[in-house]
Amino acid sequence: MPDDKQDANFEMTDSPPTASSPAPSDSDDSLTKPRGRRGRKMAIRVAQGIVREIAENSMAPGAKLPPEHEMVERYGVARATLREALRFLELQGVLTIKPGPGGGPVVGEPHTRNLASTLALMLQFMDAPFRSLLELRQDLSPGMAARAAKNATEDDLRLMRDCISKLEKNVGDLPIYIYETRKFHDLIAWASGNPAIGLLVTSVHLVTNSSGIGLNYSEREQQYQINTYQRLYDAIKARDAETAQQIMDEFLGRSDAYLAKRHPEVLERRIVWENIDNGD
Repeated sequence: MPDDKQDANFEMTDSPPTASSPAPSDSDDSLTKPRGRRGRKMAIRVAQGIVREIAENSMAPGAKLPPEHEMVERYGVARATLREALRFLELQGVLTIKPGPGGGPVVGEPHTRNLASTLALMLQFMDAPFRSLLELRQDLSPGMAARAAKNATEDDLRLMRDCISKLEKNVGDLPIYIYETRKFHDLIAWASGNPAIGLLVTSVHLVTNSSGIGLNYSEREQQYQINTYQRLYDAIKARDAETAQQIMDEFLGRSDAYLAKRHPEVLERRIVWENIDNGD
């Protein structure tokens, strides 16, 4: 999981159990009764405490958390509250719940699809068009290319080079080509050395992938893009941040003008919360 050590300000309970106020038992009515805002707040606090414990103990994906009865006692909450906290973390990809004997909560590995799903949901409620994602890319990508020129590792450069090679071999095969061109931008985002940029850019691409938008780049346009990616790769490899930023800025200006001319309806289409796939 991402190594987020930020203090969650977690408190075990609002009022720690004492001998006169024991932790809820399995027969407690609060286990089944609908709970209000305070109960939901407590479930989030428990979830934050679980995440903090995973991070502080450097628990890797696949590691088992304590069984339910131990966690109920540790956090001093009812079973229903604990289960709500675990369900919340499961939806975020932080853990999975394995059924049956020997099962229980297991540490997972959050994926960018979790962020992408939340982003798409919020943008749908804001009635945002796909144009907003392009504008985000216009503002973010030139700077991210400059950062990549400063921070890219040899592995980053190898992956970019391999991606360009795949693009060259798949000119005319639009589904593969579009997948690889988005991947190239993702690779630059992660090569920036800033995980926030990597997560955001990849999430934006997952939202557009899930939308079912059908883009149709001509083979001439595909060849132009490949040539530009090669120039961009050369600038990043040469650690020339200024040139990398300029190439990306010019590329996006031309690319967005191309989309506005060929697919104007796409830009104004409203973003809809869909099943987010990782594209694998």
